[in-house]
Amino acid sequence: MKNFSKILCVVLALVVAISAASCALSPQSAYEKDDIKLPIGVYVYYMYNAYTSAQGFAQKSDLYDASTGKYDGKKSFLKMEITDDDGNTAVAEDWIKDKAQERTKEAVAINTKFNQLGCTIDQTELDNTKTYYKNYWDQSYAAQLEPFGISFDSFFMAGYEIPVKESEAFKAEYGTGGPSAVSDEELTKYFTENYTSYKYFSANLFTSETAETTDASAETTAQSVALPEDQIADYMKDFQDYASTLSSGGSFDDVKKSYMDKYAVEEEPATENVEIIPDDTEDEILKTIKDMKDGQAMTLEVGEDETSKQLYLIYREPIENQVAKYTDPEQEKDTVLSSMKQEDFEKLLKDLVEELNVTLSSACNSYNPSLFEKTAKTTK
Repeated sequence: MKNFSKILCVVLALVVAISAASCALSPQSAYEKDDIKLPIGVYVYYMYNAYTSAQGFAQKSDLYDASTGKYDGKKSFLKMEITDDDGNTAVAEDWIKDKAQERTKEAVAINTKFNQLGCTIDQTELDNTKTYYKNYWDQSYAAQLEPFGISFDSFFMAGYEIPVKESEAFKAEYGTGGPSAVSDEELTKYFTENYTSYKYFSANLFTSETAETTDASAETTAQSVALPEDQIADYMKDFQDYASTLSSGGSFDDVKKSYMDKYAVEEEPATENVEIIPDDTEDEILKTIKDMKDGQAMTLEVGEDETSKQLYLIYREPIENQVAKYTDPEQEKDTVLSSMKQEDFEKLLKDLVEELNVTLSSACNSYNPSLFEKTAKTTK
């Protein structure tokens, strides 16, 4: 009877162990409440992205050995202190887990806001996109992500569906009729005060020549040499004339055509853009444009020496010329609205996470960044 009791205990222990293993291997949710459900694969996907980002930050350190993926001789970079793009410093594995948690909770807030505002996604478009993503998944990502427990559905939800919901919720929040609607006047004011419209083209004040080497190989090498002084003088005079014409209200297209005709330029030479130029930009051309006035044109020489100099004609177009395009819902309005309100929307989502007291499933605690190192080793 004692032996039978021992056998029964062993059998029961095995049953419990098998049941526990089955629970661990069964599909779980990272978050599930009301009509919002995020598969655990979404959380793992966010953790994988954070892992990749953290590794990139680690690689910037002299302590990181690119050949082994280790630091300080043999330690995993996960134990290394990293600094992210925002200047935050943390141990890599802690930073990764925090980012995965943060992004998953934000996904809950996005879904909540999407539902609150009555947003929808066109089902036909969603199905067509899903077919496209499935092909992309099969060809490029399945072998890479499935070993981590990330399914196609989780990949699609995190990589496409949630970002689309975020975009739709953003437009519903700040668009016409939304709770925080931005008026056309407010948008125009923001655009004209923050954006810069500019155009430029350039000419090389040097040319490339070939020269034979002095050794027996008789090979030729290319070297840059400055243009003759009279040619440089022609460019200087013409570009100054172009700048005077533009500053007096002339047409950039006419000036560009004149340049292309005289100098036999066949390919489009001009760069045109409308953007917010950062105050801390290190680009010499953008620095110059930022200091110019609307409607002003000027020339600028760029290059370290005579064999690398370029002559630029720069024109800062009056920003009012672009207002119609950049406040038109059918053209670039969403771009300006995003620039104007993206930080506000990010704060709104963070506040919503706090308001909802979002708590992720305990299943998330089963996943650690080291998963990506271990799985990588076993799948080589």
